Amino acid sequence: MSRRNIAAPRSRPASLSMEAGRGAQWSLPSGAPVLRRGLCSLAQPSLTQVQHTPRFLFHEATMLLVASGRLDLDDGTNPVSVGPGTSLLLVEPETCADLLKTPDGPEQRFRSLFLTLSATLLEAFHRAHPSSPPGNGDPAPYRQVPLDEDLESTFRWVLESVEARPASDERLQYRLMDLLLALAERGHAFRNAGQGGTAGRLRTLLGEAPDRHWTANEAGRALAMSEATLRRRLAGENVRFEDLLAGIRMNHAMMLLQTTSWSIPRIALACGYQSRARFADRFRARFGYLPSAVR
Repeated sequence: MSRRNIAAPRSRPASLSMEAGRGAQWSLPSGAPVLRRGLCSLAQPSLTQVQHTPRFLFHEATMLLVASGRLDLDDGTNPVSVGPGTSLLLVEPETCADLLKTPDGPEQRFRSLFLTLSATLLEAFHRAHPSSPPGNGDPAPYRQVPLDEDLESTFRWVLESVEARPASDERLQYRLMDLLLALAERGHAFRNAGQGGTAGRLRTLLGEAPDRHWTANEAGRALAMSEATLRRRLAGENVRFEDLLAGIRMNHAMMLLQTTSWSIPRIALACGYQSRARFADRFRARFGYLPSAVR
């Protein structure tokens, strides 16, 4: 496992303010999302205008903290509004919801921390803590957890280990486990969905390199199966290779638009598109507006 910027190396180091005391300001790094393979990824969206993202799919378990502005989520059943700095929002993997990000506060900006956890990490946690938490039934698709002093400190420790002062993969795994245990002690844990079958394995593979020129044949070889076997197994899970690849690339494009100042052509290349026009068409078909409308 290694630390990898999902799209390109960072141009300068970042730091995370670790001011003491409750209510400390979250000083966020800027730049493209950072991936720690097999463990987690971290992104810091920042917007100066209201942005609506329809049917956003959270592929992996996600911890989200709003630092400035307001986030509204609605999966059609459970609308929720999240304000700055008071709670962590836990989102279960494979949750699809409409998102509305509204700038607010002194800086009139929407800023958030977006930490995703790999299925491998969650499986390891559930093996180590099979009875955590003791709650009944399946968890809600997303829920807020009050950010008390201990939980905030633990969350900050993880963020710094990922980005500001990177720890080794082994140490980062221990710290992520500690964060998951802190949540479990408060009665909250992500469900153990495993690797999600062939589609889950494929999603992990493609998500680690969305800029690569993927074909079903190449992806099948990487997963130690033929293209025919890959497509047959995906069909059994009601998934098409092309749809899954496009979805991963569009989510990545949306995140890059919110976290970097990169040009549209550069973002297109980072998402596997040589043609800016084709990229823009795909983006508009998915979200209902052009990439330039996000900024």
